[in-house]
Amino acid sequence: MNLPPNATPPPSAGLADTRTAPTPRALAVLMVEDSESDALLVLRALRRAGFALRHRRVEEAAEMRAALADETWNVVLSDFNLPGFDARSALAELHASGLDLPFIVVSGTIGDETAIELMRRGARDYLMKDNLARLAPAIERELGEACVRAERRRALAALHDSEAVLREAQRIGGVGQWRRDLPGGALWCSDTLFGLFGMAPVAGEDALDALLTRVHPDDLGRLLQAHRALAAGSERVELEYRIIHADGSLRYVLECAARSRGAETATPRLIGTVHDVTAQRAAAEALRTANARLRQMSLRVLDAQEAERRAVAYELHDQIGQALTAVKLDLQAMTPHLDAGPAVARLAAAIHTTEEALAQVRGLSLNLRPPQLDYMGLEASLRWHAERECARAGLVLDFAGGLGEFKAEERCAIVCFRLMQEALNNAVRHAGARRVRIALAVADGRLDMEIADDGRGFDLARARRRMLEGASVGLLGMEERAALIGGEVRIDAAPGAGTRIRVSLPCTAHITPA
Repeated sequence: MNLPPNATPPPSAGLADTRTAPTPRALAVLMVEDSESDALLVLRALRRAGFALRHRRVEEAAEMRAALADETWNVVLSDFNLPGFDARSALAELHASGLDLPFIVVSGTIGDETAIELMRRGARDYLMKDNLARLAPAIERELGEACVRAERRRALAALHDSEAVLREAQRIGGVGQWRRDLPGGALWCSDTLFGLFGMAPVAGEDALDALLTRVHPDDLGRLLQAHRALAAGSERVELEYRIIHADGSLRYVLECAARSRGAETATPRLIGTVHDVTAQRAAAEALRTANARLRQMSLRVLDAQEAERRAVAYELHDQIGQALTAVKLDLQAMTPHLDAGPAVARLAAAIHTTEEALAQVRGLSLNLRPPQLDYMGLEASLRWHAERECARAGLVLDFAGGLGEFKAEERCAIVCFRLMQEALNNAVRHAGARRVRIALAVADGRLDMEIADDGRGFDLARARRRMLEGASVGLLGMEERAALIGGEVRIDAAPGAGTRIRVSLPCTAHITPA
């Protein structure tokens, strides 16, 4: 076969067309139509437009109700006039079902007024049967709008659910909410806010007056001043005040309010929450009372412990110490009356043992209750103990006293002495230090003491964890002993950097300059 120039030969009969056809879009159509031939024309037009159809044709109201209940549909196509049934009735049946489906009237004859009436009743579009080319675009449009409406309904449902959860959470937590747009916008209050005050909800500006009448008169001025400051430009206010509940009880509430911007406009908005903190205040007060009782009990325990230490120390010194001294003197008095020999050696050993026992008794007595605290004053007692312990451990002591003729009350003096005793004990036993520095000062009604060493230091965070686990109570004991009389202990330490302990105790004693 001869072809003209530039002509395209026909495709071979044995070769298949390799072009891919578009995938048909699924569409479920419920047709209200009494003419089967008209229905087939509509279905053919939709198939040509690329829809894969599932359809059902009904002619009566009962059939339509059953179809809506039994199956899921994307669109309803209805003729205008059927024997015993029409588009108005079909639209009413769709509304009664509660389904949001596009309803399109496809009719052979329909006037404009009738079509407008159907559109007002809820029909989405209408077209003539002789113009089915417009049907597919109309369905596409309505399906898109149906998706938008469905998404909006889901969003509204989620919003309503969130609001319900928020209201329930506010009710459970005793939290109310209010907001007002500036300037001069209406006040909105949540139902839970009125419930917190023991009131029924009040609408409009009467709500503010109703709520303010429940505020305690002594706190009303502070509340109004805070709100004026917020309206004038303050970013945030927070205050606690009392309200008189409708049942007559006194409640404590915490109000937090701030300025913000509206989501859709730049209008300033005030938003606040009111939280019932009556139970929290009662719990905090009960905790303070319990802590005060515990502190008093602990102080009594410490006082009893110190009194018992003093009694034991005096008994060791005055009775056991004197008895050992008498034994030593008697043994020494026997020495001249014995001839040289084994008896003399045994007597000398007994005298040595007695001296060691006497030294141990004196050491125990001094550690239990140094008598210097009673007649030498606090600074001299601290210096004596520090020199004694450092001399035993071979440490260089740098003692900087600054108390003068300061005589602290007994409890403060004992706590100060015990804290230095514990700090020195740690330096001697654990720090591996070569030098210890102790500084004392008194000013502004407080006694300050610092103990520092150049030892190996320690990991303070790890030591605190071990303290909380109960493995070590040294740090806890020092901090608790100082806290019992209103003092504090601050510890600075790090591996390889030594340890510094700073003590600050309240003191009320008279000070005479040195």
